[in-house]
Amino acid sequence: MNENNQAQQVWQSQPVEGIRMSADAIRLRAGKFERKIRRRNLRESIASLLVIVGFSYFFATSPEILLRITWGLFIAGMIWVLVALQTKANPKSMPATAIGASSCLDFFRSELEHQRDALKNVWTWYLAPLVPGYIALNVAWFHNFPHSRWVGFVVLDVVFVAIFVGVWKMNQHAARCLQRTIDDLGRSAS
Repeated sequence: MNENNQAQQVWQSQPVEGIRMSADAIRLRAGKFERKIRRRNLRESIASLLVIVGFSYFFATSPEILLRITWGLFIAGMIWVLVALQTKANPKSMPATAIGASSCLDFFRSELEHQRDALKNVWTWYLAPLVPGYIALNVAWFHNFPHSRWVGFVVLDVVFVAIFVGVWKMNQHAARCLQRTIDDLGRSAS
Protein backbone atom coordinates (compact mmCIF):
# COMPACT_ATOMS: atom_id res chain seq x y z
CA MET A 1 0.00 0.00 0.00
CA ASN A 2 1.17 3.48 -0.65
CA GLU A 3 1.47 6.09 2.08
CA ASN A 4 -1.79 7.88 1.18
CA ASN A 5 -3.85 4.70 1.56
CA GLN A 6 -2.16 3.85 4.87
CA ALA A 7 -2.80 7.33 6.23
CA GLN A 8 -6.42 7.16 5.09
CA GLN A 9 -6.90 3.77 6.76
CA VAL A 10 -5.39 5.00 10.02
CA TRP A 11 -7.58 8.11 9.92
CA GLN A 12 -10.75 6.14 9.12
CA SER A 13 -10.08 3.49 11.75
CA GLN A 14 -9.88 6.03 14.56
CA PRO A 15 -12.90 6.02 16.82
CA VAL A 16 -15.27 8.93 16.37
CA GLU A 17 -15.37 10.81 19.62
CA GLY A 18 -18.71 10.88 21.28
CA ILE A 19 -21.19 10.79 18.40
CA ARG A 20 -24.07 8.78 19.79
CA MET A 21 -26.10 8.63 16.60
CA SER A 22 -25.28 6.52 13.60
CA ALA A 23 -24.78 8.04 10.18
CA ASP A 24 -28.06 6.40 9.11
CA ALA A 25 -29.96 7.95 12.01
CA ILE A 26 -28.55 11.38 11.19
CA ARG A 27 -29.37 10.90 7.49
CA LEU A 28 -32.94 9.98 8.46
CA ARG A 29 -33.36 13.09 10.64
CA ALA A 30 -31.78 15.31 8.00
CA GLY A 31 -34.06 13.85 5.32
CA LYS A 32 -37.16 14.46 7.43
CA PHE A 33 -36.02 18.01 8.11
CA GLU A 34 -35.38 18.64 4.41
CA ARG A 35 -38.84 17.35 3.45
CA LYS A 36 -40.45 19.50 6.15
CA ILE A 37 -38.68 22.63 4.87
CA ARG A 38 -39.54 21.80 1.24
CA ARG A 39 -43.23 21.42 2.19
CA ARG A 40 -43.13 24.73 4.07
CA ASN A 41 -41.53 26.47 1.10
CA LEU A 42 -44.11 24.96 -1.25
CA ARG A 43 -46.98 26.21 0.95
CA GLU A 44 -45.39 29.66 1.19
CA SER A 45 -44.82 29.77 -2.57
CA ILE A 46 -48.40 28.78 -3.37
CA ALA A 47 -49.75 31.35 -0.90
CA SER A 48 -47.48 34.03 -2.38
CA LEU A 49 -48.61 33.20 -5.91
CA LEU A 50 -52.26 33.40 -4.85
CA VAL A 51 -51.63 36.80 -3.26
CA ILE A 52 -49.86 37.96 -6.42
CA VAL A 53 -52.85 36.85 -8.52
CA GLY A 54 -55.24 38.70 -6.19
CA PHE A 55 -53.14 41.86 -6.17
CA SER A 56 -52.79 41.62 -9.96
CA TYR A 57 -56.57 41.66 -10.24
CA PHE A 58 -56.74 44.75 -8.02
CA PHE A 59 -53.93 46.33 -10.04
CA ALA A 60 -55.76 45.72 -13.32
CA THR A 61 -59.14 46.93 -12.08
CA SER A 62 -58.11 49.90 -9.92
CA PRO A 63 -59.33 53.15 -11.45
CA GLU A 64 -56.83 55.32 -9.57
CA ILE A 65 -53.07 55.61 -10.04
CA LEU A 66 -52.29 55.59 -6.28
CA LEU A 67 -54.06 52.26 -5.88
CA ARG A 68 -52.26 50.84 -8.91
CA ILE A 69 -48.94 51.92 -7.41
CA THR A 70 -49.97 50.29 -4.13
CA TRP A 71 -50.86 46.97 -5.75
CA GLY A 72 -47.76 47.14 -7.95
CA LEU A 73 -45.56 47.60 -4.89
CA PHE A 74 -47.27 44.70 -3.12
CA ILE A 75 -46.77 42.50 -6.21
CA ALA A 76 -43.08 43.47 -6.41
CA GLY A 77 -42.70 42.74 -2.68
CA MET A 78 -44.33 39.32 -3.03
CA ILE A 79 -42.07 38.47 -5.97
CA TRP A 80 -39.11 39.48 -3.83
CA VAL A 81 -40.37 37.19 -1.06
CA LEU A 82 -40.73 34.29 -3.51
CA VAL A 83 -37.20 34.73 -4.83
CA ALA A 84 -35.76 35.17 -1.34
CA LEU A 85 -37.58 32.06 -0.12
CA GLN A 86 -35.80 30.06 -2.81
CA THR A 87 -32.40 31.61 -2.19
CA LYS A 88 -32.33 32.17 1.57
CA ALA A 89 -34.48 29.33 2.89
CA ASN A 90 -34.11 26.56 0.35
CA PRO A 91 -32.89 23.32 1.94
CA LYS A 92 -30.04 21.22 0.58
CA SER A 93 -29.96 17.46 0.31
CA MET A 94 -27.29 15.57 2.17
CA PRO A 95 -24.49 14.80 -0.27
CA ALA A 96 -23.73 11.17 -1.01
CA THR A 97 -20.12 11.90 -0.05
CA ALA A 98 -21.18 12.36 3.58
CA ILE A 99 -20.48 8.83 4.78
CA GLY A 100 -19.47 8.86 8.41
CA ALA A 101 -21.52 10.03 11.36
CA SER A 102 -19.26 13.04 11.81
CA SER A 103 -19.67 14.34 8.24
CA CYS A 104 -23.43 13.64 8.30
CA LEU A 105 -23.73 15.48 11.60
CA ASP A 106 -21.74 18.45 10.28
CA PHE A 107 -24.01 18.67 7.23
CA PHE A 108 -27.20 18.38 9.27
CA ARG A 109 -26.00 21.00 11.75
CA SER A 110 -25.12 23.40 8.92
CA GLU A 111 -28.61 22.98 7.42
CA LEU A 112 -30.23 23.63 10.79
CA GLU A 113 -28.08 26.74 11.19
CA HIS A 114 -28.95 27.87 7.65
CA GLN A 115 -32.69 27.63 8.36
CA ARG A 116 -32.30 29.21 11.81
CA ASP A 117 -30.49 32.18 10.32
CA ALA A 118 -33.14 32.58 7.60
CA LEU A 119 -35.88 32.60 10.24
CA LYS A 120 -34.02 34.98 12.55
CA ASN A 121 -33.65 37.45 9.68
CA VAL A 122 -37.20 37.09 8.35
CA TRP A 123 -37.82 40.79 8.82
CA THR A 124 -35.25 41.77 6.18
CA TRP A 125 -36.21 39.37 3.39
CA TYR A 126 -39.84 38.44 4.10
CA LEU A 127 -41.56 41.35 5.80
CA ALA A 128 -39.62 44.47 4.76
CA PRO A 129 -40.32 44.00 1.02
CA LEU A 130 -44.03 44.46 1.79
CA VAL A 131 -43.58 47.72 3.69
CA PRO A 132 -43.51 49.98 0.58
CA GLY A 133 -46.90 48.58 -0.49
CA TYR A 134 -48.20 49.08 3.03
CA ILE A 135 -47.02 52.71 3.08
CA ALA A 136 -48.52 53.32 -0.37
CA LEU A 137 -51.81 51.84 0.85
CA ASN A 138 -51.84 54.33 3.71
CA VAL A 139 -51.15 57.21 1.32
CA ALA A 140 -53.91 56.02 -1.03
CA TRP A 141 -56.28 55.69 1.93
CA PHE A 142 -55.60 59.25 3.06
CA HIS A 143 -55.92 60.55 -0.47
CA ASN A 144 -59.25 58.81 -1.10
CA PHE A 145 -60.81 59.26 2.33
CA PRO A 146 -59.45 62.44 3.94
CA HIS A 147 -60.79 62.82 7.48
CA SER A 148 -63.85 60.70 6.87
CA ARG A 149 -62.87 57.15 7.76
CA TRP A 150 -60.32 57.16 10.54
CA VAL A 151 -61.79 54.05 12.09
CA GLY A 152 -61.15 52.05 8.93
CA PHE A 153 -57.65 53.44 8.67
CA VAL A 154 -56.84 52.52 12.27
CA VAL A 155 -58.29 49.03 11.83
CA LEU A 156 -56.24 48.54 8.66
CA ASP A 157 -53.05 49.59 10.42
CA VAL A 158 -53.73 47.45 13.48
CA VAL A 159 -54.36 44.41 11.27
CA PHE A 160 -51.17 44.95 9.25
CA VAL A 161 -49.03 45.54 12.32
CA ALA A 162 -50.55 42.50 14.09
CA ILE A 163 -49.83 40.30 11.07
CA PHE A 164 -46.26 41.58 10.74
CA VAL A 165 -45.53 41.17 14.46
CA GLY A 166 -47.21 37.75 14.51
CA VAL A 167 -45.20 36.47 11.55
CA TRP A 168 -42.00 37.88 13.03
CA LYS A 169 -42.65 36.32 16.45
CA MET A 170 -43.57 32.92 14.95
CA ASN A 171 -40.33 32.90 13.00
CA GLN A 172 -38.30 33.96 16.03
CA HIS A 173 -39.87 31.10 17.99
CA ALA A 174 -39.06 28.64 15.21
CA ALA A 175 -35.46 29.94 15.13
CA ARG A 176 -35.16 29.33 18.89
CA CYS A 177 -36.51 25.79 18.42
CA LEU A 178 -33.92 25.15 15.72
CA GLN A 179 -31.23 26.50 18.02
CA ARG A 180 -32.31 24.03 20.71
CA THR A 181 -32.06 21.23 18.15
CA ILE A 182 -28.57 22.42 17.20
CA ASP A 183 -27.61 22.51 20.87
CA ASP A 184 -29.01 19.00 21.37
CA LEU A 185 -26.94 17.77 18.44
CA GLY A 186 -23.89 19.32 20.03
CA ARG A 187 -24.59 17.48 23.28
CA SER A 188 -25.18 14.19 21.48
CA ALA A 189 -21.89 14.63 19.66
CA SER A 190 -19.88 15.11 22.83
